[in-house]
Amino acid sequence: MRQIAFIALSLLLVAACSGTDQPPGQEAFPPLFPDRGPFLAAIRQCRVKSLPQKISGLTVPHHLLAADLLTGAFARVQGHDYRRIVILSPDHFSRSRSPFAVTRRDFETATGRLTTDRRAVAQLLNNPLVSESSLFSHEHGVQALLPFIAHYCPRALIVPIALRHSSQPADWEALARTLTPLLGPDTLLVQSTDFSHYLSHQEARRRDQETLRVLSGGDPREVLSLTEPDHLDSRGCQYLQLLLQRQVFGAGPTVIANRNSQEYTTEPVARTTSYIVQLYSPEPLPVAGAQSWFFGGDTFCGRRVAKRLATPESREALLQQVLRLTGGKPLILNLEGVLQAKCPESPGPYTLCLEEALALPLLKGLNVQAVSLANNHSLDLGEDSYREMRRRLADHGIACLENRGVLDLGAFYLAGFTDVDNQSEAKIARLTRQDLEGLARLQRDKPIFAFIHWGREFADQAGPREQALAALLEDQGVEVIIGCHSHRAGQLAGTRKSCRLFSLGNFLFDQDKPGVSGMLLEAVFFPQGTYFLKVHPLTNLYRISLLGGS
Repeated sequence: MRQIAFIALSLLLVAACSGTDQPPGQEAFPPLFPDRGPFLAAIRQCRVKSLPQKISGLTVPHHLLAADLLTGAFARVQGHDYRRIVILSPDHFSRSRSPFAVTRRDFETATGRLTTDRRAVAQLLNNPLVSESSLFSHEHGVQALLPFIAHYCPRALIVPIALRHSSQPADWEALARTLTPLLGPDTLLVQSTDFSHYLSHQEARRRDQETLRVLSGGDPREVLSLTEPDHLDSRGCQYLQLLLQRQVFGAGPTVIANRNSQEYTTEPVARTTSYIVQLYSPEPLPVAGAQSWFFGGDTFCGRRVAKRLATPESREALLQQVLRLTGGKPLILNLEGVLQAKCPESPGPYTLCLEEALALPLLKGLNVQAVSLANNHSLDLGEDSYREMRRRLADHGIACLENRGVLDLGAFYLAGFTDVDNQSEAKIARLTRQDLEGLARLQRDKPIFAFIHWGREFADQAGPREQALAALLEDQGVEVIIGCHSHRAGQLAGTRKSCRLFSLGNFLFDQDKPGVSGMLLEAVFFPQGTYFLKVHPLTNLYRISLLGGS
């Protein structure tokens, strides 16, 4: 019934908005949705609490079919003092005479009146690409949001901006320069955007995943590779959100929901719409209620690390530092060295050994579900010790990812490779095309991630070989490439096709030089099978372990 009601409303809006723009008026716009019942019902049913972090931006749908997503997003900002809320919306009916439209008029809504920030609008009108318009009377990209804003942020002044579909990246850049002085700690930038349109649920999922990979990288330029309306209804709104959040707030997206209109009904829907809810903050944000996996980089708890973790206090400090980031969700690490009941007294400077008594409780306490043994230290003590390590890890419920092996982790496949090998004269450039051929035999029922040991030590960017290997992996269907070995964290890059992270850097290693760094990568999976990736900077855990003494 909700789907049928929404379609009827859409037809009504098209009929109401067919025509030219009207001259600006003075009186407040009446509510496009005057019945307060549905809004209050959604608000009453919402169980989401306000976040302690102050959010600098939201991306929300404007289909009232997804009222629960709208309510959940705005509930997270309740209680924070926003003086101004800027709304970026598509000009759905192309009524604006210029690339961007604004209004000085206030708005009556089903839950209260909202005042327009006329001073801010006057500043925007100094830009020749911006004109005043009455299109907001029937622009549901704005009107659908206003009752929630009036409830959760009743004292905020609003600045609605409609973007014509024909506006270009140069226009968006010009608007960003005009908007920048209006954005500050007391401003919330709200992007009103629905995502894939008019596609089957299966095809919409595929398009959503392409969009989510772009959002994972956070580069506004990659938005230009998306299409309207297959991916979203306004590239301009998403481009501006990413650009302004990065430049003004130092923030990137955290996607908290990805859903399709098919999920709101049991009846088959041939032409669906999808929704991607995003939060922006310079501070780390949790994604409650989603299935997440974390990836950490080079991990070694022998040698000097073992000495620093000799006391219960130091071990607990390290555990708490990590669990604050992961929330105890499953963790996958690149385990460097060989697990032994007792390590040799003098194994040599380049032979890495970890004693079970320290390593296994630490891995279990961190909820490590799998470790990669596809690296240049797993065979430091020979084949027999390697096989015994695999057995001991498996006995403790920790899966082992081997070179050229694949783990089925439920939501995704994880393939392991190493391009570095200490066991022969040729220590680098070990991978061949043939090593990757096994990927072609995998089913395509879930995404394929690759965990690969490669690159130069202390590099933070891929070289020509790593770029070539990444391209080969992508040709075999790998969507996410996660690197390690360099002891220095790189940057996550996302395109429609794939996401690449050259290096996670160190998770735990006895290195304290300035060039050493680390991060965690979080893969968040949504019920429809799509995923979003987010990086979390990681402090040097070797320093945290100083509590144990040296």
